[in-house]
Amino acid sequence: MLDHSQVRARLRQRPPMLLLDTVREFTPPASLVATKAITGGEDCYRGVADGAGIDGFAYPAALLLESFGQAASLLWSLAELGPPEEVPLMVGLRDLAFATPARPGDLLEHHVRLRHHSGALAEFTGETRAAGRIVLTARSVLVVSRPAASLLPTTPEPVAIEG
Repeated sequence: MLDHSQVRARLRQRPPMLLLDTVREFTPPASLVATKAITGGEDCYRGVADGAGIDGFAYPAALLLESFGQAASLLWSLAELGPPEEVPLMVGLRDLAFATPARPGDLLEHHVRLRHHSGALAEFTGETRAAGRIVLTARSVLVVSRPAASLLPTTPEPVAIEG
């Protein structure tokens, strides 16, 4: 449904933190399936020692969760849950479980579903699968939107020094 250029156009993240490749399915406004291919050339594997074995290549939990969060952000955007000038931010998680590790060669499929939406707040649920096995389950992901301008750092006013 969305190729990588279209995914990139909808998300603010850029490589190396752009952690989605495509959107395979979108059922407005309720759900989507987004993909991320894990490769052995990713930055997170740079420090893995030769001979570490396949267990040394488990995809980091923080990156797995960020990738899932980007899928929720895409659902927010595609379903037009908030104004386009606002940025959806993940602010809460409940009942998050990491099951089997994902490794290079796996194609992650993030299945994200909208559970509730009200104003600037939404709750998502879902799971991540790789080759049919569950990698991550998220029972509740809370997202709130904020104006993009309010997230930019402010520059202090210059102070005049007399003397």
